[in-house]
Amino acid sequence: MKKTLLIGLTAFIGVAMPVKAQLQKGTKYVAATINFNGSHQASDGLSNSANYDTKYSTFNLNPSFQFGKFVSENRMIGIGIGTSMAFSKSKSSYSGQDHLSKSGNIAYNLSPYVRHYKLLSPKWAIFLNSSVNLAYLHFKNTSNGEAKKNDGYSAGLYVTPGISYWITPRFALQTDLNFLSLSAGYNHLPTTKNFYFNSAVTTGLTNYFSVRASWYLQKN
Repeated sequence: MKKTLLIGLTAFIGVAMPVKAQLQKGTKYVAATINFNGSHQASDGLSNSANYDTKYSTFNLNPSFQFGKFVSENRMIGIGIGTSMAFSKSKSSYSGQDHLSKSGNIAYNLSPYVRHYKLLSPKWAIFLNSSVNLAYLHFKNTSNGEAKKNDGYSAGLYVTPGISYWITPRFALQTDLNFLSLSAGYNHLPTTKNFYFNSAVTTGLTNYFSVRASWYLQKN
């Protein structure tokens, strides 16, 4: 079903249509996205007549930037850079014994891409983004003062449709429709090595839509 939708979208984009000024050859493109979230949980009580309490907190930060240039009408090439950071901390106490563990996972991403636009109205457009994603992964886990570090990497191909809405002639908001994306690649992690297909589809609604601020810069 998703393949059919993507093929249909690609054919629809290929149909000739008037070009918006911002989508003409020579226009430069800059975009930024910053996602972050976190949580904190705490509990305490009794277990077999012994006091215990636990605290657990997480924090995730994902800034990314895209740069591009239209090489022809409705077609842009560019590169994306970004970092994904995930930190967690767990502290527990049971019968006077304390246990502290921390983890920090950081991914550095580089994504060359080609994007094709299809204008729907003066303010709306859809696009199809084809990219190669290269990532270097760093893992650090600390348990009671003892730290372990590991590294990994991944490489993948992604095809993702999206929507763009212009608020002003130079400024637009975009969202990638990740629930329709297709992907294939390879993960080389400390404990696993695997090939994947179509793993870009997620079960979290926040991963389906991510709003990106975009600027289209033209010479006067």
